Amino acid sequence: MRRHILTGATAAACLLVPFQAHAVSGPAPAPQLSAAVWDKCEAALDSPHESHTNPDVINVHADLKGCKQKMPEYSISVTLYKEGQQVAHNTGSGKNKFKARVVANWPPPKGQCHDYSASATFTVTADGKAHSTTLTNHSQGKICIK
Repeated sequence: MRRHILTGATAAACLLVPFQAHAVSGPAPAPQLSAAVWDKCEAALDSPHESHTNPDVINVHADLKGCKQKMPEYSISVTLYKEGQQVAHNTGSGKNKFKARVVANWPPPKGQCHDYSASATFTVTADGKAHSTTLTNHSQGKICIK
């Protein structure tokens, strides 16, 4: 099940949450009901999955996208958990970008199957204000590396 930690909204492919222009943190509208947002930027966190590009690796992608102008400053922090225990963490930040991605990778022991979850915090700083949101997501059942 995919869910937004702040609102409990469910999405079909990944979580997309627009940044609210007036809030540093707090509930964001469901993606399909996005209203006033900072330059239409959206935060997205897919569910942990077996990597399509790195064999035998579990990963999760945290993205900022949909911006109509460059983000003056951004940061992303993403953590991957195996059955509640942190196994990977990664951060990224920058300035003057239209989109950004941070990936947390973990090569689990072969032959094991586990449930995974992820959490990511996204921050865009513009006009002296920080606009932040945190998302969580879960694997679609156990993931096995053979």
